Amino acid sequence: MATWEHELREMFSLHDKDMSGFISKDDVICMLLGAEKDDKKDPVFKTNLKFLIQVIKEADKDGDSKITFDEFKEYINKVTS
Repeated sequence: MATWEHELREMFSLHDKDMSGFISKDDVICMLLGAEKDDKKDPVFKTNLKFLIQVIKEADKDGDSKITFDEFKEYINKVTS
């Protein structure tokens, strides 16, 4: 069974589209550019995109417009506790 830390790392990696080690606005752009026309209309896709943008805004502690795994983990733990 996967640990919570492992699940968070998988979730982080899923959103780190350019594999930079950060989730940034560039990853949001990658999601948009990589999406099919029908995907962009999908409510689940839109929800994921809005969630990712919100996470970046709220979890970015140092104001560099990208979040590290530690910032991501702290944010997810805060909103799920």
